[in-house]
Amino acid sequence: MNKLFNDKRLKYGTYSVVVTLIFIAILIVINLIVGQFNKSFDFTKDDIFSLSDETTSVLNNVKSDINVYTLFRTGSSEAVIGRVNQVIDKYEQASSHIKVENTDLYLHPDFGKKYASENVSVDVNSIIVESGSKFKVINYSDYYTDNGRLNLESALTSALQYVNMEVSPTVYFITGHGEADPSNFTSLNDQLKLANYTSNTINLLDNDIPADCTSIVITPVDRDYSQAEVEKVLNYLNNDGRAFLLLGGVDTEKCVNLMSIPESYGITLENGYVYEGDESSYMMYPYAVLPQFNEHDINTALISKDYHTLAVACQSLKNTEYQKQGLVTEPLLTTSGKAYIKKEGNTSANKESGDLEGPFNITVAVTDSNYTDTQHTTKLIVSGCSYYLIDPNTDSMVNNANSTFVVNSLNWLNDSSDNIYIASKNLENPTIVVDESTASTIKIISWIVIPGILFAAGFVIWVIRRNK
Repeated sequence: MNKLFNDKRLKYGTYSVVVTLIFIAILIVINLIVGQFNKSFDFTKDDIFSLSDETTSVLNNVKSDINVYTLFRTGSSEAVIGRVNQVIDKYEQASSHIKVENTDLYLHPDFGKKYASENVSVDVNSIIVESGSKFKVINYSDYYTDNGRLNLESALTSALQYVNMEVSPTVYFITGHGEADPSNFTSLNDQLKLANYTSNTINLLDNDIPADCTSIVITPVDRDYSQAEVEKVLNYLNNDGRAFLLLGGVDTEKCVNLMSIPESYGITLENGYVYEGDESSYMMYPYAVLPQFNEHDINTALISKDYHTLAVACQSLKNTEYQKQGLVTEPLLTTSGKAYIKKEGNTSANKESGDLEGPFNITVAVTDSNYTDTQHTTKLIVSGCSYYLIDPNTDSMVNNANSTFVVNSLNWLNDSSDNIYIASKNLENPTIVVDESTASTIKIISWIVIPGILFAAGFVIWVIRRNK
C-alpha cells in the first residue's frame, strides 16, 4: 500500500487533478463576478453593437422613466432578433430610467391595440417606446434602411428623443418661386424625421410664417421673391428667427429681392462657379468639390467620422461692403487654396490668368446678437452650394454626409443639443469616397504598374528558360 502511495505517477497525477480543479474553480468564480456586471464587448469593425457618442449624450439627458416594449416571439431564434436584443440591452445598461420588457403578441394579442392607429400598425417584432402619454412605434421595417444599413440605433434614439421632448421642432421650406419640390429630397427628409423634425412647406404670398416655425429653409429659385415676402422673412429673422439659405445657382441679377436677405447680414454670392485645382479636393470633375470642414459644433461629428460633403456647382460667398455691428460669421465649408472661379463667359474648365483664386468659403454660419427693446439673437446658415447638396443621388455618393450636415446645421440653428442625428451603421462595406488624386493613383497602379510588373516577371522567366 505504501508503495502505491509512493508511486511518482500517482503523485503527479493527483497534483495535476488538483491543479485542474483549482483552475476550473477560479474560472467559475471569475465568470460569476463578471456576470454580475452584465458587460459585453463589441469587436465589430464599425461598432455595430455599441452606442454612439450621440446616443450616450441623449441618454444622459433623459430624466423621465421610459418603457421599451419589445414584441418578440418567446424563445425566438431569429438572428435579427438576437442582434436587436443586444443593441437594446446597451440602452438599458446605459440608463437607469430605461426599462425593457418583452410581450409576446401570440400570447397577448390585445397588448398592441392601444398603440395602433390608422397610420401606425403594431405587429410582431415591433418595438414600442413609451413615456407618460407619449409613445412611438418602431416597426420591423425600420430596423434597416433600403440599402441594408442597420438603422436600429437611429430609430431607437429618435424614439427616446421624441418621448423625452415637450414639442417637436418644425421646419418650413419656402415654396412658390420654382423651387424643387421638397418631397424629392428623400434622404434629407428621412434624416429630418429621425431627428424628430416636423417638415412643412409654406407659400409666403398666401401665408405668414407660422408661430410654430423653429426655422425656415430657402432653396434655389427660378423667380425672385416679392418685396412683401422679403419683409415677412426679415421680420421673422429680426425676432430670434433661424434660417438655412441654400443659394447656389441663383441668378443674383434677377433675384435682387431674395439676395437682399443674406445681404442684410453681410453676405452675398460671388459670380461664377467654383472649380477645384487640387485633385484631392474634388470628385471626378473639378466642379464637384469636396470642401474642407472648419472647426465648429456643426462639423465636430462629421470630422471625427471622416465624412466628406460633396458640393456640385457651388458658388463662393463674400462679405458685402455694409456690415452690421455685432455680426459673427464663421466658415463651415471651405475650398482649398488651389480653387478658382472662372471669369464670366469663360467656358474652359482649366485655370487661366485672371481667374479669381481661392481659398473660398462656400458655407458660413452667421450669428446676429442685437439689442432693441430686448435682446434678440438671429442665426443663419448661408450656403453657396446648389440644390445638389440635398439631392438624394449626390447624397448617396458620400454616404448621406450632405443631409447629415444639413440636419446638424438645423440643430445648431435651433440651439439643440438633444436633436442629434444618429447615422445608420453599415453591415457591409460602405461607399468609398475617392477624390480625383486617389483615382488617378489607382488608375496608374492598375493600368501601368501592375501590368508592367507582370510583363517584367514574364520576360525574366522567358529569358531564364531560354538560357537553360
